[in-house]
Amino acid sequence: MRQLLCLAAAALLSACAQQAPVKLYSGAEQPTSQVLVVEMPNTLEVLNINGQPAPEANRMVGNSLRQLELQPGKYRINAYFENGYDVGGGLSHEIVRTRSATFLVDGQAGDVWRLEIDEPSNLREAEAMEDDFSGYAVNTRTGERVASEPGPRYVSMLGQMFGGGSVVATQDTGIAPLGAAPQAQAGAAAPLAVPAPSQAAAPAQTLPHDASTLATLKQIYLMLSPESRDAFLEWAAQ
Repeated sequence: MRQLLCLAAAALLSACAQQAPVKLYSGAEQPTSQVLVVEMPNTLEVLNINGQPAPEANRMVGNSLRQLELQPGKYRINAYFENGYDVGGGLSHEIVRTRSATFLVDGQAGDVWRLEIDEPSNLREAEAMEDDFSGYAVNTRTGERVASEPGPRYVSMLGQMFGGGSVVATQDTGIAPLGAAPQAQAGAAAPLAVPAPSQAAAPAQTLPHDASTLATLKQIYLMLSPESRDAFLEWAAQ
């Protein structure tokens, strides 16, 4: 039994280390030479890209760099730092989450851009940058470094859906570069707007059944307290 658990753990670690890039463009999968790749450390979480939520961008785990694949073009990537630190001799931990920074990327086909930040070495350093977070977008081919701009404060997916504005749920339309209209995949459903509070009187809409919706719901569930999870599960069982 112990040998079986060791093999399972080794397989899990191997899978985490060899995760495939996250495809964020619409249509058929393209070779790396035809797309723009954005790399980021695992302590960066994507708030949105060009104003569009992208929960798939945060699904990767492990210590390796995350890789996002996009259409060539210009992007404004709002991302924030998030990491946990042991406190009280390792008996508990504290999560530090900063406001976001806007990373500016303008990439051609085959380019690799890397989002770089000064990683804090301890809890105190992380707390010091909660309201003053910044970094660079670096073109690994040319060496160009573009300083980030101050971004919006973190808003959870739950907050965006219920009080923080409108969220657009799509059926594999992907994220288009700035200035380009998103190209929906053939046969895909049209974008579905989730109404903001001012539209509460409008008829209820249904979110599409796709990987993006599922990833969002999982992210919301993981943010709940144990008590809230129990209350949610009790409601779901009704």
